[in-house]
Amino acid sequence: MNRSHFIDGDDDIEKLPISTISEDDCEFGTGATVWPGCIVLLKYLEKLAHDPKQVNILKGKTVADLGSGTAITSIASALLGANMVVCTDGCDPVVDLARRNIHDAISMLSLSADKTEIKMADKQNHVDFRGCKMITQLYRWGEGMQLKDVAWDQHFDVILGADCIVPKLYPIEPLVDAIDELSGDETVTYLSYEQRYYQQYDPAKEFRRLAAMRNLDVEVVPDHEMHEMYPANDIQIWKVRRNNKLGMSVNRPKSGVQKMRSTEGTDRCNHKSLLVGKHS
Repeated sequence: MNRSHFIDGDDDIEKLPISTISEDDCEFGTGATVWPGCIVLLKYLEKLAHDPKQVNILKGKTVADLGSGTAITSIASALLGANMVVCTDGCDPVVDLARRNIHDAISMLSLSADKTEIKMADKQNHVDFRGCKMITQLYRWGEGMQLKDVAWDQHFDVILGADCIVPKLYPIEPLVDAIDELSGDETVTYLSYEQRYYQQYDPAKEFRRLAAMRNLDVEVVPDHEMHEMYPANDIQIWKVRRNNKLGMSVNRPKSGVQKMRSTEGTDRCNHKSLLVGKHS
């Protein structure tokens, strides 16, 4: 069953209607739910944007949203000043849901001409959102991304990932590969991580190990820098950056993606890097 979430906060973000799908609909897995880690990340970004003592990390930046699900983080990034946002997920139905949410947000905030144009744009991959170009893109982590609507001539400034580290559902390594292949020397990745027990290994330690192999450093954002109204003892925000002293991926354990390639005609919703079960 479809339902909407209104996110409270400052400015237009509090007005956003975000459609989600019942967790019982396996076609969408968990990609159609707004999870607590997503809200914590969203409010952290909002705090940086509105606090005069902080730097708005999204203003004028190019942003990749990994495992975007409902697209709420992508929409918020546009509202908070991003220049371009590539909203990605690894499952076609979830990508379609994200696209619909983006168009619904534009319609509600009177940022497009009329409902007829919104309906016609449902199948388009890109739209202008308050001066921000938003692209909705199917992307499987670590397998390369073919951007059909923009030239691929640089890395992203910012990469976002909300509650994507859930090893019970899918391996961590494809996510780290995605961050690696999309990151340049100055790229900063912001991940929300909810601490969950996993019998085989500690997910946080495993992520750090894999990141270190790709010359990526992981830093935990201090609690006092988080949004004061949205604290969470079991949720952290991580900042992941290239260790420029060591160069780019000199210790990477595999050759990685040699070129961008299309993923048309594949069974995307059964891919190993996709959320296909429920969070525990």
